[in-house]
Amino acid sequence: MTLRLSTRISIRWANDAPSEPTNTVVLSVGDYFMDLRITKADRTIDWAFAGTREILSRDPLHCRWNHIIDSRLSFDPDEGKFQALPNGDDLETGSMPCVEKGNKVTPYEEVWRELQPNHGMNCGWILQGKFGGDDVFLGQYGGIYLAMRQNKQGVFSVLKEELTNVQGRLQWKKAYQSGELKLPSLSSMGVVSPPEEERWRVGDKVVFGDMAYYVRALETHGQKDAVKTRSSRL
Repeated sequence: MTLRLSTRISIRWANDAPSEPTNTVVLSVGDYFMDLRITKADRTIDWAFAGTREILSRDPLHCRWNHIIDSRLSFDPDEGKFQALPNGDDLETGSMPCVEKGNKVTPYEEVWRELQPNHGMNCGWILQGKFGGDDVFLGQYGGIYLAMRQNKQGVFSVLKEELTNVQGRLQWKKAYQSGELKLPSLSSMGVVSPPEEERWRVGDKVVFGDMAYYVRALETHGQKDAVKTRSSRL
């Protein structure tokens, strides 16, 4: 299975020059993912979405991402093919609508880099819940925590927290927040890991904060039966 934390290094549309207008982090655990892209210029959400990932082929690696929630309300699956670069990064190629080109479907190239887990946070998970019609995803791996929520009207909220060492004590700190919908916060809970996390199993119904969620994916870095697949943002 997959356990990976990635950041995007650059994107290139058709014959344009490569650039990176966002701070992007992608959390991938098992067959689920969460993808947050924050615009550098004004720190608004460029794109945020979460859902499931399918491997369509392995040689070359070809993946499909199914969007269950999406800040752009773009629920059509997107696909990409990957190849490893000499420096260890991954090149993703495909075609998708480009906002800057009037949503015209345009060829793209993205370069992705894997991030290593910090502070011994080697367990990764993604939870999913549904509350009053709102879809909620929570995920954590390697010292990055993401929470996303979308209601029936398409309104989207997101929270990103990072684990930091404060005078020898690990604490979660809010790194980014957008939207008014309520999201559980590890920093507000005052814990490094959710209660009973070590007992979780895929498919379990667990309580996180004051809400119940299903454990959709759960992996541990270095676990013998965890198969690493190169798939950039996954």
